[in-house]
Amino acid sequence: MTELARSMLPNLIGNEKIKNILSEDLARGKSAHAYILEGPRGSGKHTAAMQICAAVLCENKDDPAYSLPCGKCSFCRKINSGVFVDMMTVSNGDKASIGVDQIRLIKETLYITPNDGNKKFYIIENAHLMTPQAQNAFLLALEEPPAYVMFLLLCENSAALLETVKSRAPSIQMERFAPDFIEEYLRGIYGSGSALHQKIVRAAHLSGGALGYAKELYEHGSAEMKLYETASDLVEVLVSANKSGGLTFVQGSLPKSRADTCQVLSLARLALRDLISDKKGGDLLFYSSTDGVPSFAKKVSVKRLLELSSAVAESEKLITANCSQNTVMTSLIMNG
Repeated sequence: MTELARSMLPNLIGNEKIKNILSEDLARGKSAHAYILEGPRGSGKHTAAMQICAAVLCENKDDPAYSLPCGKCSFCRKINSGVFVDMMTVSNGDKASIGVDQIRLIKETLYITPNDGNKKFYIIENAHLMTPQAQNAFLLALEEPPAYVMFLLLCENSAALLETVKSRAPSIQMERFAPDFIEEYLRGIYGSGSALHQKIVRAAHLSGGALGYAKELYEHGSAEMKLYETASDLVEVLVSANKSGGLTFVQGSLPKSRADTCQVLSLARLALRDLISDKKGGDLLFYSSTDGVPSFAKKVSVKRLLELSSAVAESEKLITANCSQNTVMTSLIMNG
């Protein structure tokens, strides 16, 4: 099984923990009847679920000459192309939550034996959005499913799941990647020209370590990317103590949305954290390690950066509490 473990879930980048756990489960012939895959948006939860389903049914799973799943057998092809009949996906769709009605669909089909192969799969997307009532309705199916059933619960935060649900399925945390890794990943897809550099850096550093979300940001995230640029401008104004430029920033660059302003402040705190980390030889999360931190921060003391970070955090708190954005941000610029 050692050879097999080295080529587990080949379509899933990194995530060695998932690969090792599944490899051990399959080696024992006792894969769990349910798994919770936890991670932020775009972290590969859906890819992992598809790969797990294919691995469980793969016709070449006992042959170490093949990766697992092999991607070539009949089951792998059907699952990867989305035409496998014994796979049901439950999601909130355009609703705010997953209610009892969606869970009822699972219970109505649970005891119908598989049409193709010896397993059927239920994938619950955004499982963290299940209402408590829906989770309780789901619990009996999760406790005693037929032997041919596997559940895959995809969630951003398993803390939203009831303990009774979490105790019946092993939880696996999706890997979060370092910004430098994501930058290289995006360059491999989109190219490495200088014209693309800033866009790649922003997408990588906004993604929260999720490769899929980084791609989404690069391709469709112009609004989110603008928030990164705005946060970068705010930090330059604050660190340089440019009060006139700061007032111009408040008048012309401040987002209209309170939530967006809070996001800018949160990103600004991350940037200030980088400026402090750089002085201590640490890693960078907001700025690219390739470019380094901006020159305007080189002579600013750690004490001053800490003061600014506290002021930014207090401003975010005040705006969240419905204080006037213009008043709070003007005070930050003038007194920060």
